Amino acid sequence: MSAKDKKDIVWFGMKLTPEEKAKIKLLAERKGQSQKEVVMNLVNEEVMEYEIEAKPGSLLDRMQHLVGIIKDGPRDLSTNPKYMEDFGKDSLH
Repeated sequence: MSAKDKKDIVWFGMKLTPEEKAKIKLLAERKGQSQKEVVMNLVNEEVMEYEIEAKPGSLLDRMQHLVGIIKDGPRDLSTNPKYMEDFGKDSLH
């Protein structure tokens, strides 16, 4: 590791319960990786889930200019049961 690489590293500490630490250690042992590697792999997997690339010509590609423009309101309509009141009622007949 070069001196420049060492400058780019930042400390990120967190407090864990003994049980949380034991789970990380167990996962690392099972995978044959360091504890840092298993944590970072899980973080990277989660981040990748949200990095969706629109296929050319897809609906997402054509609507890309609209993605993220609505800032106000609930992110999920199910957060308030009133939004879901009578939902699907018509299909029960």
